[in-house]
Amino acid sequence: MACRRPKKARLMLAALCAALCLTGCAGKPLAEREIVRAVFFAREGGRYQAVLLLQDQQSEEAAAYRTSAGEGDTAAQALSDAAGGLDGTVFYGAMDTVGLPPGSGWEELRQFAELVGDTARPAPDVSLFLLDQRSAARLEETAGELYDDLRQCEKRYAVHCGLEMPAAQPDAAALPCWQGGGYGFAILCRDAEPLRYTEALRAQLAAILCGQAGRLDLQLDGDAVSCQAAVTVRCQPSPDCLRVQLVLADARLAPLTPDAPQQEDALRDLLRQELETAFARLCTDAGAAGADPFRFSFWAQNLLGPGAAPLPAVLQVIFA
Repeated sequence: MACRRPKKARLMLAALCAALCLTGCAGKPLAEREIVRAVFFAREGGRYQAVLLLQDQQSEEAAAYRTSAGEGDTAAQALSDAAGGLDGTVFYGAMDTVGLPPGSGWEELRQFAELVGDTARPAPDVSLFLLDQRSAARLEETAGELYDDLRQCEKRYAVHCGLEMPAAQPDAAALPCWQGGGYGFAILCRDAEPLRYTEALRAQLAAILCGQAGRLDLQLDGDAVSCQAAVTVRCQPSPDCLRVQLVLADARLAPLTPDAPQQEDALRDLLRQELETAFARLCTDAGAAGADPFRFSFWAQNLLGPGAAPLPAVLQVIFA
């Protein structure tokens, strides 16, 4: 028979758990801390700027924010300067979003991820985005609105790039790029120019192949057809290729103009053709950059054994 604690002991345990949640396990109530929800970085004139988006605990509104900005010769100095201007102890345990300068490269992205991880340790579940072009002053002015937009984007498109992603591969790092109303995608290569995709289909397909997204939500054929679907990826080897299976569940395709295909089969053929074209372009670009952002070599070696020769990847679209 299970042993039950006395009622008084259970109440004391519940009170202790509540206290730990409210203090961040360090003994100081969150009401006495500066709660960081997001950090946005910018770079101007060779110097870095950091904007802390803080929960405004004096406001009765749930989504009320204020900011603190700093700058320095390095991103770490800018972050320290922004935190140093606050009166209370800075608490990073509720932070869930980090925005990086749009011109960041492979090495710089890894450095940002390491800085954020060390600063916010134990690291919360943080989403990384490359930001659009905006000045540091504009970034501070629009920080609250930008944060809300990024969170909504992550929810709508099921896209997420965590702190572990930049270090996941030795030759490339990938993450979504905010471009207002949706997201683009960047593949930052170690020894080559970055691959950037602003078109919705290529950006979303790249994110899905990188394991950072699980949904298509876009328009096809010159905005003539709307498409929404949950997506998973499977890889199957064959004698002459690696078959990359894109499994679409609950796909909703709808014509938006009279000239668009009207029948479901025709709409599916259109989506399949556009996905295959986008996939071929992504593979060609990655090969030219000498990178393997979609880990096709990893899949081939896991499926065929260590040392297996690379296989050309072929897309197969499956409607579940």
